[in-house]
Amino acid sequence: MSIRARISNLALLQFLSDYLAVVTAYFSTFLIRFHSEWGVKFFTFLNQLLGVRETGELPEIQEEFYLASAWRITSIIVVTVGVLYGLRDLYPGRRFITRRPTAWNIILANLIALGIFYTYFYLSRNVFHPRSFFAIALMLNVVYCLAFRGLLDRFLQRMRIKRKQGICRAVLIGQGREADFIHEFVSALHPHGIDVVARQVFDTQKPFESWIAELEAMCRHQDIGMIISAQSSLSVGQIMEFLELADRLDIPAKVLSEKMNVLVNEARVTMDMIQGTPLAHFEAPSSVYWFRPIRNTVSLIATLLGLVLLLPVLAAIALLVKLTSHGPVFFVQERIGANRQPFPMYKFRTMYHRADEMQAQVEEFNESGQALFKIRKDPRITKLGRFLRRFSLDELPQLINVLKGEMVLVGPRPLPRRDFENYYEEWHYGRHSGMPGLTCLWQVSGRSDLDFHNMCILDIYYLRNKSWVLDLKIILRTFWAIIFARGAY
Repeated sequence: MSIRARISNLALLQFLSDYLAVVTAYFSTFLIRFHSEWGVKFFTFLNQLLGVRETGELPEIQEEFYLASAWRITSIIVVTVGVLYGLRDLYPGRRFITRRPTAWNIILANLIALGIFYTYFYLSRNVFHPRSFFAIALMLNVVYCLAFRGLLDRFLQRMRIKRKQGICRAVLIGQGREADFIHEFVSALHPHGIDVVARQVFDTQKPFESWIAELEAMCRHQDIGMIISAQSSLSVGQIMEFLELADRLDIPAKVLSEKMNVLVNEARVTMDMIQGTPLAHFEAPSSVYWFRPIRNTVSLIATLLGLVLLLPVLAAIALLVKLTSHGPVFFVQERIGANRQPFPMYKFRTMYHRADEMQAQVEEFNESGQALFKIRKDPRITKLGRFLRRFSLDELPQLINVLKGEMVLVGPRPLPRRDFENYYEEWHYGRHSGMPGLTCLWQVSGRSDLDFHNMCILDIYYLRNKSWVLDLKIILRTFWAIIFARGAY
């Protein structure tokens, strides 16, 4: 990896800074608790005040333990706070251009981490670890983390100014108040090294494909590293062509458009808001390709573990399906997956036997528009099936599809051929550029309460921004969506 590539990998540099902060905080705490007279006096006073113990001194065996176990404990702390930092959007790369509440998020993440450790100690009835050790370590970690990140920002700024490293050359598309604001803002602050080196105005007199071709030639000639669109008049289809251009160039893109409102309003994705309009960020393809083998391995391991743990639940549901209605336990239906390839998807049967043969008779009652077929009170669903659907229990057999390599845990939901054949815009097929999943951004944003058009926007946003952070957020929100059954029918 070149120096320029390392400087550009902001998330990796921030993680290394955070790792150093945890290690420094740990050994600072070790010195305070075991090799500092004022530290012993302070904790003696504090313990007497709280009535915990009479002295602040710790046994020699604990000193030896914390020294010998330094690598293991710091690794646990790093993983815990690292995951929490990720969930708080503290490793965003160049996803944001406006300033984020970094200090507050770091403080909150460390407080949550402390609560996790204390909960573990309480539930495991662990009396060996002094609670003050972890409280001090995480308190100091906040201080060191803010300090080291500040030093890192200064170092990166110096590298950009002195050695021209880590600069992202951007072209801004569009005109109007929002475009002017973005241009002035980025030109003044150069967030994360972004530098607007060219500005293009969308020419409505030319065919859109011709204008895109000219833009592509200009980007290749000037070594552009990011495209920012602030042309609010672009249709969703044109936005998708714009993103395809960014894919061909293998660079990230930002799109300012009210047509992306579903990402903020329903999906609750954190993003820049420019004068009330979302500025959606789409990563370069190469930045998500490395994630594929890792996520597939994690999906496989998690699926195997899930099948083992859920085996009694699966057996109970299978028995109830068999006892409450005539027909097979499982419903196997052809679904369209990655690269538009069909595969058999498994579900617990929730409808009466051969209900799929009645599709034409109930088509007129469809409530989800042209491409999706959904009816809130479908008469073909059994009483048990309605319960299973409400809590998504009918989807559990799809863990078998994950084991077969046809699905992953997180990805766009695979649709039946009937829905696939009713796509009404070419860009809709973009949702098949990745593996289908058990859950997705659409599932946790209202499911059937959202129309097909917005579902495709959410799916394409996910496929172009997928990461372990986004996957973990979706998985955590899935449990919440299942409990409250929003949009489940």
